[in-house]
Amino acid sequence: MRKYIPYFVVFTALIILLALFAQRKPSITGNATILSEISRIEQLSVQDEEGNSNLTSKDLAKLKELVKGDKVAESYVNELEWLINNGEDRHILHSTLFMREYIKAGKDVPCVPHELWHIALFVRHGDMEYAKKQAKNIEKGYAAWERSIEMKRKAYPQFYKSLDELKHEILEAIAKLKTDNYSESTLEKLELIGSVGLC
Repeated sequence: MRKYIPYFVVFTALIILLALFAQRKPSITGNATILSEISRIEQLSVQDEEGNSNLTSKDLAKLKELVKGDKVAESYVNELEWLINNGEDRHILHSTLFMREYIKAGKDVPCVPHELWHIALFVRHGDMEYAKKQAKNIEKGYAAWERSIEMKRKAYPQFYKSLDELKHEILEAIAKLKTDNYSESTLEKLELIGSVGLC
C-alpha cells in the first residue's frame, strides 16, 4: 500500500489543478466577439447634426456580460456608461478605442491626457467620487503611459516635439489632483492636456 502513496499524491494534485483550471475565466485578450461588440457600440454612438447619438446605457448589456470578471475591461464599460448617462457622447470613442487596444493586446496602457480630460468631465457633472477614484488610477498608470509614449517618440520624433512639456504639465496636474485641487484653473488645464491627446 505504501508504494502507491506517491501515485495517489500526484493523482490528487493533478485533479486539483484540473479543477482550478476549469474554474478559471477564459482570457478576453483577442476575443473577436468583444471586439465586434465594441464596433457595434461605436456605430450606435455616431452623432447627428445636433450632437446626439442613438446609444443608450441599455446597449452596453451584452458588453458588460462579455467582460464580466475582468476589472480593466469592466472599468472601461463603467466609464462608457457614465459618459452615456451624462450626455458626453463625443467622448465615447476615446473609451472604446482604449478598450479595444486593451482587448487586442491584453495590456492596459492608459491614455493619460484623455483620462485627465475625463476627470474634468466627471467634476463638471458633480461626480467628485468618480473623479477622485479615476485620479488615483491615472497616477498608477502614468509610468506605463510614459514608457509607451517614449517608445513612440523614438520611432517618430517629429510628432512628439512638445512631449517633454506635456509630461511636465501632466505631472503638475496629477500633483494638484493628489491635493484635491479641482479648481476651475485645474479643470481647464486637464481639458487642455486632453485636447493634445498624445497617446
